[in-house]
Amino acid sequence: MASVLTPGVLTVAELCSARLDGELFAVDEAFAPVDEAESAWMRAGVLRGVTGGRLTAELDSALWVRGVVARAPSRHTMCVARSNRLKFAPSPRIAVREMGHEPGDVEVIAGLCVTMPGRILFDLALLDGEERARDAVALMLRFPEIVEPCVRRVDEARSVPGKLRGEDRLRRWRIGAEEISRR
Repeated sequence: MASVLTPGVLTVAELCSARLDGELFAVDEAFAPVDEAESAWMRAGVLRGVTGGRLTAELDSALWVRGVVARAPSRHTMCVARSNRLKFAPSPRIAVREMGHEPGDVEVIAGLCVTMPGRILFDLALLDGEERARDAVALMLRFPEIVEPCVRRVDEARSVPGKLRGEDRLRRWRIGAEEISRR
């Protein structure tokens, strides 16, 4: 049996029945056998099936692919490189924005481009703000090596809206992560 099953492989009724019987578990819009370990590779493969190969997973979707959050977002956050513009049909499941990334901001997992943990933290600090503290602290705990480079990157950024607020958020999130790791 394939490691990830979609309605194209079995009917929706068969997949849901197998899930209710405890044979499968949901991985966003797909299903996997319960004896298969859920991994970044599996989640990225499922997301690639939903969004295609030309988009990059970022923010909520990248947090999910990397296992920082347990549940797939109800609306995936994706971006496309400015140099790789494409027309994308509007979807209630996918939000797409045009974005420029530095070298090393993105890696390929199972054929899907996914932003690196340091870039996710940078975006959370500058774009999403206060309500993202839980995700940011979880990211810092999972990948502690990203904190100092991200603080430097925000500090060195020029003409970035919200830079001072971003620096303050990173400082507070780092304190929160340190308190949790001491427990």
